[in-house]
Amino acid sequence: MITVPRIRRIDIAILLGLIGIALWAQPVRSESFSEKLTRQLNSNAQRETLKALERGLVVDEAAIKTTLPEGADRRVVLRTRAAVYEKVADFERAEADFTTALSLAPSDPALYLDRGYFYLRRQRYGDAMTDFMAGARMEPRKTAYPYAIGRVYAAMGEHERAIGSYTDAVRIDPQDARALLARAEAKINLERFDEAKVDYNRALRSALRGPTDRFYAYLGRGYAAMVLQDYDAAVADFDSALEIDDKAFNAIVWRAYANERRGRTDLAIVDYERAVAYDPADQAIRTNLQRLRSK
Repeated sequence: MITVPRIRRIDIAILLGLIGIALWAQPVRSESFSEKLTRQLNSNAQRETLKALERGLVVDEAAIKTTLPEGADRRVVLRTRAAVYEKVADFERAEADFTTALSLAPSDPALYLDRGYFYLRRQRYGDAMTDFMAGARMEPRKTAYPYAIGRVYAAMGEHERAIGSYTDAVRIDPQDARALLARAEAKINLERFDEAKVDYNRALRSALRGPTDRFYAYLGRGYAAMVLQDYDAAVADFDSALEIDDKAFNAIVWRAYANERRGRTDLAIVDYERAVAYDPADQAIRTNLQRLRSK
């Protein structure tokens, strides 16, 4: 008896990380706030700031400002300190800094994304929704807000509503690959595999932001093809995903299963062996491998 490999779901939003939060100036290469913060945290000054925070000390705004580029205003300082507080799990102070930054004039709608995603990471879904909707009212043509609302619905398990929000984002920008990928993911969760493949196809034709997006597009489309028993297409997509990340557990296991189903037992054994090496405790995979070896 063939044991279908179990799904190890990894939410797309988690791998994408924090949504892009604009800093005080745009560099030549566009970076998200989280990327800039990571780069800044590599400096000695920021490492000392983190050490102080981890000891439970309060770091004043002046100390944060010394670690930032010249010209950073108070809003940037507060956003940076909020992110650092969150990094060391001082959530109360992180929220306070986000809220103070929001109160500064002139208002910056992007801060509703910052604080909204903070709330989403804390599973405070109502607060996250309130912030994302407030930002959407201020910037109705920006896809980041309906996408973010969709992430809240997805986190709550309300995938049909999530699809509606992602569709709102796609109406604003039909080439928004992030919204297309998220909508495909929601359709996978609802077992609407044919529709999911359509969105993955559209995403792969659009301006995907980088290898992570391409990986998930190939992985998701391959999974949909596998469930629909189009094993050749599934293997081709898993091959593409593994070219991006050759240690991706799901892609290895699913490719093994798809190869087995299309009669390539030799290739299936190779992938099951790799999967067992990565996770020796997975009994279902060990069972599949032993069964194939005994043939």
